[in-house]
Amino acid sequence: ARLVDYLVARNDVRIIGPVSAGNDRVGTISFVHETKTSAEITAVVDRSGIGIRHGHMYAYHLCEAAGLDPDDGVVRVSMVHYNSPEEIERLIEVLGSALES
Repeated sequence: ARLVDYLVARNDVRIIGPVSAGNDRVGTISFVHETKTSAEITAVVDRSGIGIRHGHMYAYHLCEAAGLDPDDGVVRVSMVHYNSPEEIERLIEVLGSALES
């Protein structure tokens, strides 16, 4: 919920999929930035040692239908039960830098 809330609060990010952390959402969050490419964002986050990826995630036609460049695709963050609140806060901090730089 914390990461979804952070991304929803940003005016420069569009979440692809549910924009709430309810029962209809899994721990994978995909998003795009209005000016930065997904590759640029993941490069910054990767340098911090946090695992994050970008691309079409084998949903090439879905990216096209959503008006996205399939080659750049989306930024994808995958979280599971063992991710701690501290890890999420660190991700948000690094994402903040990646989205602003």
